[in-house]
Amino acid sequence: MKKAIIIKPKSNVFFKTPPLGIGYLLKALDPIEGVEGVFIDCQLRDISSEELIASLRGREGVILVGFQVFSDVYPALRELVPRIRELFPHAVIVAGGPHPSGAPEQSLRENPGLDYVVKGEGEEALEMLVRALLAGDLAVREGSIPNLVYLKGGRVVFNRHKLIDVDQYGPPAWEQLHPERYPPVQHGTFHKSTRVVPIITSRGCPYDCTYCAGRQITGRKIRRRSITSVVDEIEFLQKRYGFEEFIIEDENFTFYKEHVIGFSREIRNRGIKCFFSFPGGIRIDRIDEEIVRALKEMGTYMVTVGIESGSPATLKAMKKSWDFDEVLRNIRLLKKYGLIVQGSFILGFSGETGDDIRATVDFALRSGIDQAYFGNYMPLPGSEDFTRLLEKGELDMEKIDWSAYTSYYGEIPYHPKAVSREELLRAVRSATFRFYLRPRILWGLMKRMSHPVFLRNLYYRTSRLFLSPGGAPGQPAGN
Repeated sequence: MKKAIIIKPKSNVFFKTPPLGIGYLLKALDPIEGVEGVFIDCQLRDISSEELIASLRGREGVILVGFQVFSDVYPALRELVPRIRELFPHAVIVAGGPHPSGAPEQSLRENPGLDYVVKGEGEEALEMLVRALLAGDLAVREGSIPNLVYLKGGRVVFNRHKLIDVDQYGPPAWEQLHPERYPPVQHGTFHKSTRVVPIITSRGCPYDCTYCAGRQITGRKIRRRSITSVVDEIEFLQKRYGFEEFIIEDENFTFYKEHVIGFSREIRNRGIKCFFSFPGGIRIDRIDEEIVRALKEMGTYMVTVGIESGSPATLKAMKKSWDFDEVLRNIRLLKKYGLIVQGSFILGFSGETGDDIRATVDFALRSGIDQAYFGNYMPLPGSEDFTRLLEKGELDMEKIDWSAYTSYYGEIPYHPKAVSREELLRAVRSATFRFYLRPRILWGLMKRMSHPVFLRNLYYRTSRLFLSPGGAPGQPAGN
């Protein structure tokens, strides 16, 4: 039996959640006879690069090794690729995920042992790669495999871009992901249950937010799975693993009203008792009373809304289309139905001043939301902002410390010219203090402290933010 190994490298970010993207890759391998998909989650199992290499040594029949790469684990990819090449000299090595999709040429040129990058969705590309390897004619089929990027004669070749039919694939390969092994806190700090799992009902985003690189993976077109398929998946996850709360990871769950209402109706018609949360966010301008009522009736208790900024100039630069009165109205609407509302905010966006940051914090304090996340701005590879900042010389690919490229734990790898690294870190900490050290907010946190694991997680996040020295050593990006 040949083996296709898919690896999620270890990250400094503490989230440990079943990687749905890898679950879909494993699903794509299922129909291929003679190949076993092997998944290694170094993040979940706390496996170092040394331990990973040791665990792979001596394995036979490996024809492909793939990596899911976010920007903060890009250094791990650079370390692992030559060692994987040494272990499996005849295997194909491929990298996919947000970082290679946003920076395919860098990923290829800086990693000579890397054969391919998958830019965008990888299900069809992986299946075709493996079938070509089994047939022994990859050199012939190479140019026809969608979303593949590779070097040929020193030139970067981009194959045609293609989006999959998400309804055709249905749910991911849950049995191979082993979702029961993951911890009870998967996003944020609190959940209704300690039996939590993520799902998706659609992919794609048509919006032009300059800071987002999501379209590099899922494209502009919103592609929905059938409601029946998703609810069948929920029933399976409940019966097989006992999950009680489902995190909907869609980029645009509320974009189509009929999708929300139909989903809610199906949950209720089947008599399914569960909770839903949206820590990844819903669009604040794509809700109305019917949608919010449907969210509540299906069991939703918490939503995040990506407000991002309280500065009109910053919102315009981000290509955000809403106004503050609409945001406040819709926050009140969500709270009318008893939903916990979390706002996410970006501090230190490119071109911002101290006044812009203060406007954002002031808006968060008066908005009426129950929770807030203040993150320092991260220019993501593949986003419009990242390209612009490279062209302006505010970012230098060779100087970026990718291991510290995160908006968690007090790392500040980028800051705008008008705000120093230290000032931005103080602003993030001050905003968090000012928001949460208010009686209404503190009381709300205490009521949601329903399990010791949530208290431990809150302590961990707080200590990392406020006790961190404020960044990794080395030259911070943006200087």
